[in-house]
Amino acid sequence: MSFIPPISPQKYSRPVPAEFLEGYFPRTEARVSCQGHEEIREATEMYEDWLQRGGYECTLAVIPNLGAVIALTMPEAEPEKLVHISALSTFAFIEDDLYDGDIFSFAEFNNIKTDPKSRELLTKKFQNASNQLKAKLFYKLLENDNNENRYIQAYEEWAKSSTELIGKLADVEFGSLEEYMNERLDDVGASCYWNLMPIVHNFNFTDEDYRKLDLAEQLAYRLCILGNDLYSAEKEWIAYTSANKPGIPSSSLYIVMRINDISLGEAKEIVKQKWLDVEDAFLREQDRLMEENKFSPAASEYARYLSCLQSLGAGLVLFSIACPRYHFTPERNPLCPRPEQKIKDFPRKLGSHSKIKENGAVNGTLSTDVCPANGGHPLQNIYIHASSYSHSAGEALTIGSPKGRIMDGALEKSVDKAPWLSKHPKLSDEVTIQPSNYIKSMPSKGIRNVAIDALDLWYTVPQQSLEIIKNIISMLHTSSLIIDDIEDGSDLRRGQPSTHMVFGIPQSINAANYLFVKCIFEAQKLSPSAVAIFEDELRNLHIGQGLDLHWTFHQRCPSEAEYIQMIDGKTGGLFRMASRLMRDQATQNQDLEVEDLLTLMGRFFQIRDDYQNLGSVDYARAKGSLSDLDEGKYSFMLIHALKNQSQNHQLKCLLQMRSQKGQLTKEQKDLIMKIMRRSKSMEYTAMVLEELRLEIEVKLEYIEAQLVERGFKEDKNWMIRAIMARLRLPDPITKSLIK
Repeated sequence: MSFIPPISPQKYSRPVPAEFLEGYFPRTEARVSCQGHEEIREATEMYEDWLQRGGYECTLAVIPNLGAVIALTMPEAEPEKLVHISALSTFAFIEDDLYDGDIFSFAEFNNIKTDPKSRELLTKKFQNASNQLKAKLFYKLLENDNNENRYIQAYEEWAKSSTELIGKLADVEFGSLEEYMNERLDDVGASCYWNLMPIVHNFNFTDEDYRKLDLAEQLAYRLCILGNDLYSAEKEWIAYTSANKPGIPSSSLYIVMRINDISLGEAKEIVKQKWLDVEDAFLREQDRLMEENKFSPAASEYARYLSCLQSLGAGLVLFSIACPRYHFTPERNPLCPRPEQKIKDFPRKLGSHSKIKENGAVNGTLSTDVCPANGGHPLQNIYIHASSYSHSAGEALTIGSPKGRIMDGALEKSVDKAPWLSKHPKLSDEVTIQPSNYIKSMPSKGIRNVAIDALDLWYTVPQQSLEIIKNIISMLHTSSLIIDDIEDGSDLRRGQPSTHMVFGIPQSINAANYLFVKCIFEAQKLSPSAVAIFEDELRNLHIGQGLDLHWTFHQRCPSEAEYIQMIDGKTGGLFRMASRLMRDQATQNQDLEVEDLLTLMGRFFQIRDDYQNLGSVDYARAKGSLSDLDEGKYSFMLIHALKNQSQNHQLKCLLQMRSQKGQLTKEQKDLIMKIMRRSKSMEYTAMVLEELRLEIEVKLEYIEAQLVERGFKEDKNWMIRAIMARLRLPDPITKSLIK
């Protein structure tokens, strides 16, 4: 059979050999990178590392003797770049199984306990292994080249969107396949591919180019959605029912089954035809674009990009067909549905719920452990019907009960006719938390949560306590950002209006204070000693912030030593609070002290932030150009420059002008930067950051050596190393990365 080849000459790939094409139905040609064997090698090494860390024995997402997902979906990726991201892209499937709950399906059918306590321990074990391995992969990418940070950003966007998508689509009954597809198109799940493609193929399009290519991109993404849903249906169902989730998975295949009341096999044929229809639309759009732009200087790049999009859809189908990851049968797993079954006949675990209502399917709970529904099985289709339930979980009294009617009537009377006689209602905090929700929605590196996960490798805090600690640190950080922006008079935060510029100062202050109250409630859930730790470090945070505000208000330049003390309170306090709370709840190494390490990291972050504020274009876009100078802050560079006697008077006069006028002109800022360049303040700060980085490395290695002496299995904390690698900065003179 002949296939439609890409419209652009192919440099790094070849057609997929015929022996791998059994079941392949697209009209377009499937291709594979000539470096596919290298991707398999990298992926295999990663998988062996995963197993050594205690990870579960999953099916490695590679096709033996051919390649893995990048070699097939991006066959024209530059070979060196393909190899760089091979291990991480294959690792993504392991992390995907953790998100979807496939690990519990694996555990149950390998006779591993999955009662609530065992489930928590299992999750913890695999999550720690995942965090360590991912950090190690990140670290290696970052050590190669700073551009690899873009790979990591693409990966993290995928991970974030995947977790959000699971919650977003849960229990949504889409009215049509098109409605579902449009919802997925609005999701950023494809961002990993769209962000990676320009990097690994060296595309450099303008916004206008991408506007022209937008429809082709949307069609290619539809092909990815349909292709993935088509072949992951059995795997999704097994994971879904193993996790006792209600209803059915959100997938194009299950939507077609539900709406049309048809079997799995029939739905697959419909989705295949839909895939071919979208493929035809893509090919027509490709022809249109090439015809309209045949005389454009960008015509050859358009052809190359469209060829990559074509390979993306075709490659994902081939990968899904040939990869053992999706090969499930009822014989291999009793929860695997059969092609002839409709959704209501699918096997379910004991206690799993169904919310399917259309076309004769019923609400209810299976009363058997596993119902294979294999034709005449005595346990087939035994349900507890919806009429068994009088109200949904978490609902108060039903209106149908006499007591419910009385209560309802009394409340109705008191609320509608005499609210002053009603019971004291619990106030909703929906309005109060809006400002904090706004700032939490802004893009963030999530460094503090990663640092907590890194420390958990050593302390192994119970999961419930760990989530409480993360929540406390997150709320405190959010509160501090709101207050900081008000106190500093900063109008921008991460490229968006600051909270008080949207909700006003009074409401923003109230929201920040409310978060303090919530933190106390959270700390009380841990222990009395945790409350004392919280209060102690909260005190340090406010003292540190008070010093910063005092120096700005009185225009008094602190010494470097005073500035470091301020950082230790203001920035280091949150890190120390996290580590001390974790030690309080630790199940191992409770005597391990890491506060010195965390204090050094706090100093590094704050001085790096000072450096970025004056030296980074990206920071200027997000926070405003040279915002520290406008706010009158004494940054580390400014303190150094003011020590230079030859420049001291001029610089002091400029700062005095800022105090009188409230801000500086562009020309005044330029002059301050010129003075700091003459005093070599940027170079000096870069040197200090390097000294801090080296000392952090020494402290980290000392802690690791202590743990090895105790017989601790993990010799390196890759998560902390990955954090530090991501925060490297260009040298102010050479522009190369500081290592």
